[in-house]
Amino acid sequence: MMVGFQIKNNLTRNPACAQNPNVQQVVCVQAIMDAEVQIRKIASSIISLAARENVWAVEQLVPSLSAQLQTHASSAPAVHGIMRALSEIVDDCIQLLDMRHITDQIVGVAFSYLTTDLGQSKEALEVRLRALHIMRDVLEQAGIDNEGYSYRFMRTGVLQVIDACFANLQAPLSTEIASAGVECLVLSLTFYDLIDDQLFGRMLALMVQVTNSSQDMSGSEEQLRIAATGFWSAVLYFPHFQELAEETMKQVIPTLVRAMMFSDMEIGMLQANASDWNVPDKEEDIRPRHYQAKEQTVNDDDDGDGLDEEVEDYNLRRISASTLDSISAAYGDRILPPVLTAIDAMMQTNRPWRELEAAVLAVGAISEGCFDSLRPYLPSVVGRLLQLLEDPETHFLVVAISLWTVSQLGNYVVEDAALLERFIVHSALAKMQNPSKFVQDYATTALLTMVKICVDAYTPITPFIHPIAVTIGQCLQGYQLKNRVLLLETLKTVCESAGEDFRQNEAATQAFLGPLGQLWMETSNDSMLLFSLFDCMSGVAAALGTAMEPMAENIFSRGFGMLQHHLQLRRAAEQANQDPPEVEFLITSADLLSGLFCALGGRVEALIQSAGPTFMQVVLALLTDELSDIRSSGFSLTGDVAGAVPAYLQAVLPAFCDAALLNLNELSEANSGVISNLAWTLCNLIENAVSGPQLHLLNTIAQGPQLFQRLALLLGTSTITADMRNMAENITLYIGLALNEAPDLPQRTQCPLATFSKRFLEYARDMKYVPQKDTAVAGFLLALQQPQLQLQLVGENLILFFDLACSLAQGSPDVQRVLKELLLQVKRTAPQQWQTRLASYSEQHRIQLFQVYGLN
Repeated sequence: MMVGFQIKNNLTRNPACAQNPNVQQVVCVQAIMDAEVQIRKIASSIISLAARENVWAVEQLVPSLSAQLQTHASSAPAVHGIMRALSEIVDDCIQLLDMRHITDQIVGVAFSYLTTDLGQSKEALEVRLRALHIMRDVLEQAGIDNEGYSYRFMRTGVLQVIDACFANLQAPLSTEIASAGVECLVLSLTFYDLIDDQLFGRMLALMVQVTNSSQDMSGSEEQLRIAATGFWSAVLYFPHFQELAEETMKQVIPTLVRAMMFSDMEIGMLQANASDWNVPDKEEDIRPRHYQAKEQTVNDDDDGDGLDEEVEDYNLRRISASTLDSISAAYGDRILPPVLTAIDAMMQTNRPWRELEAAVLAVGAISEGCFDSLRPYLPSVVGRLLQLLEDPETHFLVVAISLWTVSQLGNYVVEDAALLERFIVHSALAKMQNPSKFVQDYATTALLTMVKICVDAYTPITPFIHPIAVTIGQCLQGYQLKNRVLLLETLKTVCESAGEDFRQNEAATQAFLGPLGQLWMETSNDSMLLFSLFDCMSGVAAALGTAMEPMAENIFSRGFGMLQHHLQLRRAAEQANQDPPEVEFLITSADLLSGLFCALGGRVEALIQSAGPTFMQVVLALLTDELSDIRSSGFSLTGDVAGAVPAYLQAVLPAFCDAALLNLNELSEANSGVISNLAWTLCNLIENAVSGPQLHLLNTIAQGPQLFQRLALLLGTSTITADMRNMAENITLYIGLALNEAPDLPQRTQCPLATFSKRFLEYARDMKYVPQKDTAVAGFLLALQQPQLQLQLVGENLILFFDLACSLAQGSPDVQRVLKELLLQVKRTAPQQWQTRLASYSEQHRIQLFQVYGLN
């Protein structure tokens, strides 16, 4: 076996080993059929590695193994070893097999082993299982690419595979084989046009039987139940099957709801305790969070929180809840009666806590798909959930799921001020101080969710500011590491949502600011909490403004020190050709400084002076890093420098512009955030630039017009996706502000207004109203002073000009006057065109044009 491990280790590193025909002969002919099972396992792993890394060509490997399987079909070790190798090749290289058009060869030799009786030995059962896994992986690939090779050749054999799966499920040889058979049946739905109603009816009957076959709470048959539950979700992707399955769905709903109950195994793995608040978390148990650079935006309704979604555990409980959610979304109120009946039966006071907990989870699972239909029941449902939360005898896991479910119904809760207060103050905040870390997690998440819902519903959280602040302050001192991470995220969101409330409520601010400051001082620079702490402090500083001044020097010193140190480490790693340190150190440090600059404005000048020229040198270095997230954070920081202390950026403006131009060589999803923050910096620079010796202005250096040309062409000629909206709006704002300063820029840069005018009008129209929008539109109108150009451009884009005028209904009277004069000129010179376009405009907006501008 040691020889096998040596071959595997050298296969991709040593060409002599890879190209040695004797090695391939030993592995693929001798070892793969060895009498010792461990040797066969090592040989199969070597073969799959060689195929995956293209060390041994699959075009030769697969036919050779297939031929040997047929030749040695009577040898149990040979069949076991070769089937294992073929299964691993399919698992690792299915796309490569499709590209080489040899997937069918493996399917062909594996098919007979779907039903061949080789006995009851462990190896014999594995052969059957491996054959099913091959079919499963090929069917999955067919579903992914319905124009690929697997899809095309499986069309001729999928019905035979389905029959073989039925045979395996009549008297399953093992739970694993039964699970694989069910998975194949689920994936076979890809070929829906070949499955007639009778065959689908057989599938339904079988899946009902499998779904209802076991109520074992030990978790031993969980994989089989997961596979069967997945069938009910898969059916919903095919409208005809969805219609045929509706009545059957109603029959399995009680089973799905009961499947949401915690199994013994899940409870054992949950690591939850009713009173573990003082048990320290292990750092290895903390899920890593990736902090992305923030993107400066005109609109503040972006849903992103800068964090990657965390991957949830895949188990029967979760997939049952997800399936019920999908079913409710597909069938709506038609599915509600059986769901509510099942839930009501399990929510009775005499039922075990596991049933009660699963029933509460089920309510949350259907809350989105059936929300409107649930409305008549919500007063009773929410009232019952709040009673559970307020009852000190409620099991702590029921408390946790009740918090989640009520937050899922938050759009209903937020409509009633008394109900909202009852949930936030007496449930979420109260349970944040629960002795169970598990409950603390759910309570903090519920508060975070409700704050976001209140923001979206324009419901002020002012009445709850003080109790929220007090609770967060207390929890900052008592939480362990994992929940502190979540708490810091929540605090940041609360401050960003209610910054003005905090600025007017010193008692509330001090309630959390003291504990936050203590945490800031106690957290070391190598702590796993540091990223979250920096990210939180950035948002808190930006929201609280001058209230952060007592901590400003310490925040700046630490943030800039970390930024400088990790930039040096990154450069040293690049020179030594080593892996650089975690990028989050740079991103969160830069964003922390951005938040501080937003908070203090010009008051940060003394802090920058204390750092000397090094500060701008470090900031400029961020702008040319190879990673877009670092560059994006760098431009976000320069934007805040331009807003707070523009002279420091003006002093190095040529170098900044050179770096900016390097970032405008191409546009992609990866660097759109970089360009967005770059344009934001230019906006702030135009608005805040000061005069003085050795202070450059954009209009007085050569790179200024070059930047205008690049950004104008990018806006006017590039493919801009919906995810690039912030970037496009920031560029639009910059172009307008630049034109307001220098209306002749299109002529000077040989970038005619017509190149970007349509896009400018579209994004200016949709941009949330801010004072800079008036200035930007004024600049665009200034550039339209050439009479012939006016008539042509306005005539071609008259509807967009109408839209722009309506979007400025609350804007500057001066801009409205210029826009009105321009539109009146078009009306006088092209009356027919005017009437045609106006007639096609919506009545609502025609009324608005008349009311604001007197245009008809």
